[in-house]
Amino acid sequence: MRISLILALLALSSSVLASDNPFSNSDSQQIPSAVTDTAKKIFGEEASKKVAPTPLTGLYEVIVGNGDVLYITKDGGHIIAGNVFEAGTGKNLTKERQNELRQDANPRREKAMNAVDETEMVVFAPEGETKYTVNVFTDVDCGYCAKFHEERKALNEGGVKVRYLAFPRAGVKSATYKTMVSVWCAADRQQAMTDAKARIKVKSAKCKNPVKDQLELGQSIGITGTPAMVLSDGELVPGYMPAKNLISLLEKKFGKK
Repeated sequence: MRISLILALLALSSSVLASDNPFSNSDSQQIPSAVTDTAKKIFGEEASKKVAPTPLTGLYEVIVGNGDVLYITKDGGHIIAGNVFEAGTGKNLTKERQNELRQDANPRREKAMNAVDETEMVVFAPEGETKYTVNVFTDVDCGYCAKFHEERKALNEGGVKVRYLAFPRAGVKSATYKTMVSVWCAADRQQAMTDAKARIKVKSAKCKNPVKDQLELGQSIGITGTPAMVLSDGELVPGYMPAKNLISLLEKKFGKK
């Protein structure tokens, strides 16, 4: 992969243009349709809207998933995964761009989470004081989501409130989506969620529910898989994390309470 990246960069440009922010968007440079078409075909509609020029002639960045930066050639024929370095300084331009994207995304995610009413979530709260809150996009047919759910009691005992939002990965026409609607429409959402993750059939139910809206919300803030946690400051923590590790992370980030 490193060799491919070097060869591609050498073929496209012999130098990196000077810029305070070398990977900032530029409206003055039109993006070829071949580039956006490839982004849409490979990474989806949302990614095709996150294509921008780079200082390297014929190379365009595309932002995918949780802020990963990839590159597409002008003809749309090749996708490059790897880091671009500034030869003169050794500066990792790709890494800087990823850090910039994370800093921009956290406030947006925090605002998005604050806009969701807790009554529209499935909440498992500590019996005592709530020290920390984590928002978890979940799927009832996800193995690691079930594993995370098994540790909810340990999290609650550590003062962590777990607030579930729906993210049926298979989409709105899937059996998983229907099950999650039944969970959200159940008289006891907590028990229905626990049953669903234990592979116990949940009684079919329908009502006005936020499942589709929460799926779309997750997609809009960079959620691509489950479980995916959004902390109270908007930081995204993708994937499963054991309870003790998560509590340690929260204590380090927000201080012991």
